[in-house]
Amino acid sequence: MILITRPKPEAKKLKRIIENLGYHTHIDSLSTIVNLKIDINSKPKKIILISSQRAAKIIIEKHPVPLNMPLLVIGDISYNKLKKSGFSKILYKANDSNQLLKYLMKNLVTIKKRYGRKITYMTGSVSNQNFIKRLNKIGYSVEKEIIYKIKFKKSFNFSTVQLLKNNKIFICLIYSQQNAVQFCKLVANKNLFHKCKNLLILTLSRNITQIM
Repeated sequence: MILITRPKPEAKKLKRIIENLGYHTHIDSLSTIVNLKIDINSKPKKIILISSQRAAKIIIEKHPVPLNMPLLVIGDISYNKLKKSGFSKILYKANDSNQLLKYLMKNLVTIKKRYGRKITYMTGSVSNQNFIKRLNKIGYSVEKEIIYKIKFKKSFNFSTVQLLKNNKIFICLIYSQQNAVQFCKLVANKNLFHKCKNLLILTLSRNITQIM
């Protein structure tokens, strides 16, 4: 059985896809998402940074950003959705934050000359602070625009605990660094490490894997 930890809407879609492939799944969403009001100042000489599919979805649906605003994007799915929605100035698409940092360091002079050094990071209430510090360190001025709030649950569902204790779950899908941290906390709180240490953990990035 595969444990899906994504928020409910995405988890249900993923459940259908996985079960169509012949696997059994169990959903225990570790977080819920609340969209917030967006107030973007569209001054020139500014770049928008998008590092999650959720942020990309909100931007596409609410249209707070002009289609010709320069963007930096992390992730193929977010990139493809933004491109399809008409955003015409995607400066770079990175696979992860480390790749984006390398690009920004390498092209520092050119980017500052054309677009300035200000980056608006459109993200959730929980974000990668180390990533922001590294951006500041290499010469960029980062302002966070929180466009959605993440609320984490304080314990696993009873059914999840029972499935883990009975060795019914063999695979766990972790889609973000925040969920990785929260999963580890809940495992520790329930003294379930001996039941979880041999799970096959599937993640979307090296950074998530390192947390696990």
